Amino acid sequence: MKVKFNTKYNTISVYAIIVFAVCIMIILLAFRLNEFINVARKIMSAIAPVVWGFIIAYLMSPLVTKTEGMLNKRMFKKKSHARINRTLSILISSIITLSAIITLIALAVPEIIESLSALFNNMPEYLNSLYDSVIAFFNKNPEISSTMSGWFENQFENIEKMVLEWVTNLKPIFEKYLILLKDGVLNFLVGVKDFLLGYIVSIYLLYSKEHFLLQFKKLSYAMLPKKVYDVLMVKGTHANKIFSDFIVGKAVDSLIIGMLCFIILVIFQIPNAMLISFIVGITNMIPFFGPFIGAIPSALLVLLTSPSKTLLFIILILVLQQFDGNILGPKILGNKLNLPTFWIIFSIFFFGNLFGFIGMLAGVPVFAVIYALTKEFIEERIRIKNLDLISKGIENGEDLSDTFTEEDEF
Repeated sequence: MKVKFNTKYNTISVYAIIVFAVCIMIILLAFRLNEFINVARKIMSAIAPVVWGFIIAYLMSPLVTKTEGMLNKRMFKKKSHARINRTLSILISSIITLSAIITLIALAVPEIIESLSALFNNMPEYLNSLYDSVIAFFNKNPEISSTMSGWFENQFENIEKMVLEWVTNLKPIFEKYLILLKDGVLNFLVGVKDFLLGYIVSIYLLYSKEHFLLQFKKLSYAMLPKKVYDVLMVKGTHANKIFSDFIVGKAVDSLIIGMLCFIILVIFQIPNAMLISFIVGITNMIPFFGPFIGAIPSALLVLLTSPSKTLLFIILILVLQQFDGNILGPKILGNKLNLPTFWIIFSIFFFGNLFGFIGMLAGVPVFAVIYALTKEFIEERIRIKNLDLISKGIENGEDLSDTFTEEDEF
């Protein structure tokens, strides 16, 4: 005898089971959160080289593609040479990338270590020198001294105490990493084995990226409805373009700004040029607030080590930021994000609070992808609803001239 099932109640039962399972998972997480976190950490530690491999392959992919295109045009034009072309492209891109990383570490790390060592060891002298410079300025300007001198002396004691406590707490951490770095670049690279293993994984991923992409498409096609699969492919391609163009473009822009900053600081003989350039270059990756985040601690560093050149440094960094914001940045990045300023600020605050500095770096392009997909979805829904409204309006003789159009900005 065949049992007849009621489709409606079957659906309700399935949803009830899913809700029940989710509730059980939430309860288990609430009572065994520490165990869950430990397991998650072990899993992430185990797959760290693979994660690094995906990240490196993703960042290197544009360079490999460009190199492959150049080789196709000039040397290996036949389809039978595709494997040779791909192998050479990956080899050339790997040599360029590794050479840049090793050169940057070899040149920058020793000088950054030296600057930080001097900063930690000589902090009391720097603070005393700053105090003497400010007092000398007050003595030359009695009209300012009468109102500011007493306040400065009181506040300086608090600032000096806070800075020295900060240095005392930070110095052991710095010395711990200094042991890894001071013996040379090779020992440093040995310490980051996950990165090196990830680099090997990235080579395999880049060599067979079409194969892996095809596997992902087959899996998605098998598991998802046809309509969902089509949307995923279109939106995924769009999201990937926004994210990769921004990350790669911003990295190139920040590298150029860091190098220009170093050259300018050396020309004007401003101390700690490499350390300041490193700070400026790294923070420049953060949209909107990045230049300010880098400029403020750098200016304080110059103020401590060479107070007389602080104003000159501020002028130079402002000129450099204007060059980046108005000439270099638009030339490299264009308007790839297409994200209003308010949402840039929102994404920096939101992702920064959740994930710290990494969230500030990656939050804006991630939110740009979310924003673009949301905008497309809303515009599509408005277009469909407009068609329905127009159809009903024609039947009822209504005026629909004020209805939203696709050209209206989101």
